[in-house]
Amino acid sequence: MSYQHSAIQCLTAIAQHHGIQINPERLIHDNALADEEPSTAKLLRIAAEIGLKAKPDSLSWEALFVQGGVFPIMARLKNGHSAIIVGARSDEHGGRVAIIDPLATTAGVELLDHAEMRAIWNGDVIFLKRHHALTDPNQPFGLRWFVPEILKQKTAFRDIAIAAIMLHLLALASPIFFQLVIDKVLVHQSSSTLWVLAVGIVIALVFDAIFGFLRQYLALAATNKIDMRLTRRTFSHLLSLPIDYFETTTAGVIVRHMQQLERIRQFLTGRMFFTALDATALLIFIPILFSYSVKLASLTLVFAVLIGCIVAALVPTFQRRLNALYSAEGKRQAMLVETVHGMRTVKALAIEPAQRRHWDQLSAQAILAHFNVGQLSIGGNAITDFLSKLLPVVII
Repeated sequence: MSYQHSAIQCLTAIAQHHGIQINPERLIHDNALADEEPSTAKLLRIAAEIGLKAKPDSLSWEALFVQGGVFPIMARLKNGHSAIIVGARSDEHGGRVAIIDPLATTAGVELLDHAEMRAIWNGDVIFLKRHHALTDPNQPFGLRWFVPEILKQKTAFRDIAIAAIMLHLLALASPIFFQLVIDKVLVHQSSSTLWVLAVGIVIALVFDAIFGFLRQYLALAATNKIDMRLTRRTFSHLLSLPIDYFETTTAGVIVRHMQQLERIRQFLTGRMFFTALDATALLIFIPILFSYSVKLASLTLVFAVLIGCIVAALVPTFQRRLNALYSAEGKRQAMLVETVHGMRTVKALAIEPAQRRHWDQLSAQAILAHFNVGQLSIGGNAITDFLSKLLPVVII
């Protein structure tokens, strides 16, 4: 190339790797770059302008081998130029790093060992990844991957939120009814007041049933539409994967991953969404509690915070055990699918006893993982249930 801006060449190459088409000459012209290499600060600004998230850092030789899917990485060399680290692989000789130097006389990937890399590089790198908008349908798979499909049903979820808030308000009808019965009806023996209150509570219960039905119906309709779009996108993504992925990943694991889609969607649009809506009830009930008694309301909040702290303390351990459970179940399902698909081979080689032993081992691991998860869940539930039952005793 006619220009010597190695950093710009590396930046545009990495941008193209992430699906951003950018012209290096245009970047040089727009940023009025002279013959010298741009500074790291200017490079970060240019990266942000073209849609990349950039983060400078310093890595040791050993750290390069644990980066995984972070590659490609831009390396800032000792001579002021830049190169692209496209991968790293450890071996018995200390490992090698694959780099692309845009200013090299011969194009292509160079494999450098520790000594060769240290001669030109002191550890400075810039991590680069594409910045995806929240509504971008082409972002990598993750929780944000579901957001565009959920936002397409924002009208339905808005109506669900309104119905949930109305249910919170109507939930006050029953305690207010019993309070008025005790304070007004029983004290004054007023049957006419009782009839009025009875009619009022019946009307409130009718509206409660209507809003409850609407909330569940709207949620069902919205989630079905989301499921249809997500399953279509997921299957299309599965078909677009290279053949190498299917040759290195067992069919059972792939099927297991595909089955998790609905569970993730149910968590986002079901449990998490309705938990967030139920949390809005605190804005209604907490002021009412304090209006009755500041002392008792504070005591209730203390118990709630204590239960929350217990749950938060259990989350890391629970997550580790769930990951172990998922891995064990994935291995068991992978073996089941592979055995069914290769049953002719199993019969021909007469390896049924070996398959049974392997199945028993995988089943034992999965059952043990289930037990560990259930044990922790039971312990957490026992503690929180005890505190929940202790609260009314302390209040009395």
